[in-house]
Amino acid sequence: MFDVRPVDKTGAVDFAKISFVSPVIKLRNKNNKAPIKINRTKIENENVVIAIAPIASPQIVSKETVPHISEKEELENFLSSEFNPHIEIASVGGEIISKNDSKPRYKPILRNNFQNEEEATPIFASAEVALGDDPFDKIQGHLEQRRMDDYQPILAEMRRPIKLAGDGVIAGELKEISIFNTTNLEKANPIQSSPELNFWTEQFKPKERSPKFGIKLSALSSTGILAVLAISLGAFYFGQYGFNVKNELAQEGGAAAKSIETAKENLKNFDFVSASDNFARAYEEFSKAGERLNFMGASISSFIAEFPGAGKLKSAKNIIAAGKLIANSGKAMSDAIGAVAKTGLILNPSESGGMSVSKIMGSLGESLSLSKKNIKKARALLADIEIDDIPEDKKPAIEELNAKLPLFEKLISEATDYSKFLENLIGTKGAKKYLLLFQNSNELRPTGGFPGSYGVISFKDGQLQDFFADDSYNLDGQLKDLIIPPLQLQHITPAWGMRDANWFVDFPSSAAKISQFFKKEAGYDIDGVITVNPKIVSKILDIVGSVEMPQYGVVLNSENLITTVQDQVEYKGDRKKPKQIVMDLAPELLKKLYLADSGKWMNIFNILVASLESKDILMYFRDLGLESFSADKGFSGAVKQTSADYLMVTLANVKGSKTDAMIDSSVKIDTAIESRSIKHELSLVRQHNGGETEYGFYNKINPAFVRVLVPEGSELISITGNSKPNYKPLINYDKSFKTDDDLFKFESSAYYDSENEVFIFKESGKTEFGFWMITEPGETKTIIVEYAVPLKIQNGKYELLVQKQPGFEIKNFEFVMNKPDNLEITSSEPTLNKIGDKYILNGALERDTSIGVLFK
Repeated sequence: MFDVRPVDKTGAVDFAKISFVSPVIKLRNKNNKAPIKINRTKIENENVVIAIAPIASPQIVSKETVPHISEKEELENFLSSEFNPHIEIASVGGEIISKNDSKPRYKPILRNNFQNEEEATPIFASAEVALGDDPFDKIQGHLEQRRMDDYQPILAEMRRPIKLAGDGVIAGELKEISIFNTTNLEKANPIQSSPELNFWTEQFKPKERSPKFGIKLSALSSTGILAVLAISLGAFYFGQYGFNVKNELAQEGGAAAKSIETAKENLKNFDFVSASDNFARAYEEFSKAGERLNFMGASISSFIAEFPGAGKLKSAKNIIAAGKLIANSGKAMSDAIGAVAKTGLILNPSESGGMSVSKIMGSLGESLSLSKKNIKKARALLADIEIDDIPEDKKPAIEELNAKLPLFEKLISEATDYSKFLENLIGTKGAKKYLLLFQNSNELRPTGGFPGSYGVISFKDGQLQDFFADDSYNLDGQLKDLIIPPLQLQHITPAWGMRDANWFVDFPSSAAKISQFFKKEAGYDIDGVITVNPKIVSKILDIVGSVEMPQYGVVLNSENLITTVQDQVEYKGDRKKPKQIVMDLAPELLKKLYLADSGKWMNIFNILVASLESKDILMYFRDLGLESFSADKGFSGAVKQTSADYLMVTLANVKGSKTDAMIDSSVKIDTAIESRSIKHELSLVRQHNGGETEYGFYNKINPAFVRVLVPEGSELISITGNSKPNYKPLINYDKSFKTDDDLFKFESSAYYDSENEVFIFKESGKTEFGFWMITEPGETKTIIVEYAVPLKIQNGKYELLVQKQPGFEIKNFEFVMNKPDNLEITSSEPTLNKIGDKYILNGALERDTSIGVLFK
């Protein structure tokens, strides 16, 4: 039996070599210590010297000759003894034809089962030697199951004298003998082989292949073989390195995830530099993990990953690749947002050649573009993984990431649109000029508030060029044309001007009219109108800090800004320049903004975004692209068009000073579904809490002209509680006054219901009920309006869109749906609370709200 198993050129065990070997045993009595004389014969071929044992004289060895050694012990001695393979091969007529002295390649023998017909198989009948098993233990167990007499034939063969074949010369070292080369076995006088040798030659001789199972090598079978080899190679590598790779992947993947979480916290704290560093670190750790998976080479591992059974490799590679893409996007976005956070620098008019919005937006655009591509690729990679390949404890995280990526991709897409919008807004390539209207919601008007102050802001090539603020009355004083104002304003002003031009509920219509007045009064065009609720300035002061105004003896902060400025304007300021404090505040506030650090600027951005959602900022543009974007994103202030039910309640404070700040308002709409229409009962309740405050502008009466917008074609059934004042125009309008075409069209289409004293208008595709609501200080006023909407339940669904007036705070909004007699409510969005036969939704109305109810 070989001490070292010979292999062929492929590295597999060479049974052909083994088949020519006869077992050898030391035939000497183990008590005989006399040394054996060895003759060294010089070989003719290749000058190889080999030791040849002398031929022993034939003798019979039996149990009686060595009574103190059992057959079993003798066999064990034989198996543990050394032997010369050269002599063994020569004994059966073999010849070694290679002189290569290199050592054979070692490889463990794979377990195989070779069956023999006879139960009493020679000890070499089993070729299986599993890696890590002890062959001797197997043989010993096998022998112990036999009777002692069964050993005799085997031992007799082992004791038989060994004779050399041919001339007794062996050339070269054992290297390559083919089992199918039988030349040496066909000599004239072949030596009879032992039973053990017969076993090997019978077991491993080539069998005739049946034509039925013949395989013709083709391109397809070649690919199959290549696949098997590739998978085998992958299995080998994973067998060698699997545990190490798994541990290292877990460590590196965990470190990458931790870095991303840290970056996330950095972003929350507006630490963009650290966020960028942590995203970069996550990218490096994902890269290391990827390299672990690519230890076979990218082409080989990718090839293997495409075959069945290699799903875990493919899933792991996809997750790591997706992680790298996400981390790379995070770094790019952190860097870009960090630059955007420095936007305040562009608000410094003294900056020249410094920070440019075009550069900031360019960087942001590139980062967004890269992030969008990366997230799209990451989605594709994660979609291609088998969720069953993921460990159970990691599945929720992967599934959550898969669910969030579409939202992340949508946000990036929207951010890309916003960055382009901002670039066009500030004119990174050219000049832009906008009118800013400070609409004071303490004195409500249809688009948000009375614009007693205005400003003009100019940009050139993405840099702030100029900004100033002034009193709206000063600008209106420059108007040469005398234009008849809206009917409901004629008792407080003889002529219409820019300050009252936001009379239309639809902001684009009002903004267009404001632009017309501005050009007539200022003498130049503007590119758009942007309205700002002064409450936003209070929120910004809460971030950037208070502003000292020593010339007025005040320090303005988020708590006192509006009241203090209003007090200066109404009572304490210069009567010739009542809004001077506003003009002096503007540059100081601007300085606070451009000196704000990155963290503060991101908080400011959050306020601005929230203000857009709550309509405290509205935008109108002459540029159709910008206006379309504004309308699409919902901050154009346009009256929304819908086929569903609709409601919008608006108020216009007409000479009520700043009393809207002291009024709590509630709106309730009670809905009943009937066969041919939908009936509503609208309740509007206002409680005036003024009258005894230290500021006179909070203690006055609040006269408001209310307009309720409902679906076109709706009919007024009744109204109770509305006020019926007898207001008269200040003057009789003669031919010296002009009519405004848009205002004339709006008012001439109105119908006046003298019995209920209600104006019925048509505006922006809606029917509009207009009436007065006058509330005294300390009084609670309630008006109830009943009307019918020409709508029916379609496909078992009812939907109501409630649009919020900018600046109008409705602290309590309540929707009530009465259960129809022949219908059952199955669900609603948002969820309605069932109380008896009524389904109710209540809460503050902070933004436009859609209510949907399903019936069956």
